[in-house]
Amino acid sequence: MPADSPTTDRRTLLRGMAGLGSGVLGLALSGCSSAGPALEGATTGASAASDRSGSASSATTPAPGPGTSLAPSLLREAGPDITRGPTTGTAVALTFHGAGDAGLTAQALQIAAAAGAHLTVFAVGQWLSATPSLGRDIVAAGHDLGNHTWSHQTMTRLTPAQAAQEVSDGARAVADVLGGSPGLLFRPSGTPTSTALIRAAALGSGYQRCISYDVDPEDYLDPGSQAVLTRTLAKVTAGSIVSLHLGHQGTIDALPGILRGLGAKGLAAVRLSELLGQAR
Repeated sequence: MPADSPTTDRRTLLRGMAGLGSGVLGLALSGCSSAGPALEGATTGASAASDRSGSASSATTPAPGPGTSLAPSLLREAGPDITRGPTTGTAVALTFHGAGDAGLTAQALQIAAAAGAHLTVFAVGQWLSATPSLGRDIVAAGHDLGNHTWSHQTMTRLTPAQAAQEVSDGARAVADVLGGSPGLLFRPSGTPTSTALIRAAALGSGYQRCISYDVDPEDYLDPGSQAVLTRTLAKVTAGSIVSLHLGHQGTIDALPGILRGLGAKGLAAVRLSELLGQAR
């Protein structure tokens, strides 16, 4: 099954996700703090697994790579999941789960270039490693490239060691494209929100925050391009982080209309790092 194909568990999870974040940054609390016994225990397991794998993961925050151009301080500070950016500007972030047909990704990049828009791609490591030229094209076009784990497992079902391996292997795939740095952007797979175990695995590879979203048109269910377009524009506001998927024709077909619709609302699609860099 392709990494971005829906499953019954994922469909149920996403449809049951909690309400949108609030506040200037809309940071959604993920249920427990970044410290405490549960997290400390998971961190130990994650670090050990990363060490055994021989990956380049580290408990320290990595230097910014070219795919995380602004390296906002928000991404260098441990904290809850980020579901949206500042609401005071005109920027939004269109984030794509990176997997699927390479031709569709090329189309998305062409559409963004024609509109003068910038995107963020959270790449599945296996996909990125199989088609590294796509990753280089994404970065060369000025878009952000982030880690969406190695093989898109449902992370809430994994052991600490398994979760750490998924994150560290995905980080290595991103680092291969970014010239040695895994960047600062990580989104867990199979769940819209992190857990203590997932955050520990992310920290083990240097990711201080997990990235979620506040707009989800459920494009991975292939409802058709018009539904993806309508659902996205109905919910997007300044500061929104939108969850979309490469590898789905309906999503690519909807993208030009989404970008036009954002313009009609006085909004602009920017890199996630740029959106979060506006936070004060």
